Amino acid sequence: MDETPVQYLLRLHPDQEGLSKQEAVRAKLGKFGLPSHNHLTPIAKLSGGQKARVVFTSISMSKPHILLLDEPTNHLDMQSIDALADALDEFTGGVVLVSHDSRLISRVCEDEEKSEIWVVENGTVEAFPGSFEEYKEELIKEIRAEVDD
Repeated sequence: MDETPVQYLLRLHPDQEGLSKQEAVRAKLGKFGLPSHNHLTPIAKLSGGQKARVVFTSISMSKPHILLLDEPTNHLDMQSIDALADALDEFTGGVVLVSHDSRLISRVCEDEEKSEIWVVENGTVEAFPGSFEEYKEELIKEIRAEVDD
């Protein structure tokens, strides 16, 4: 893709408000952790994590009501995962997150009032009645019990 992140986002989301349209898009890219020197670099030359930041920016600009994320941290570097967690923290809609990344889950499920943990195992889906930290403690107990048997 020969377009830069700024060109790509302006093409998809031409209705930007504030400063100039280009400055508004660059501010959003910066918010998702894409360094300013990459804003005008062709997308084809960006790393996988940088491309993911452009996609996260685009998703946020489309103002969805709900996000369905299936293993969104696959192939992302730590900085990109942090940018994703920050974006999810600021997102005002609903999020369904399927992940094995306990670090991301811990970050986005810190607020127990706004978060629910659902466990999918053995062909069932059940709500866990506690926090993610309590769920991890429960798993450790189960593993220890299996090892002791």
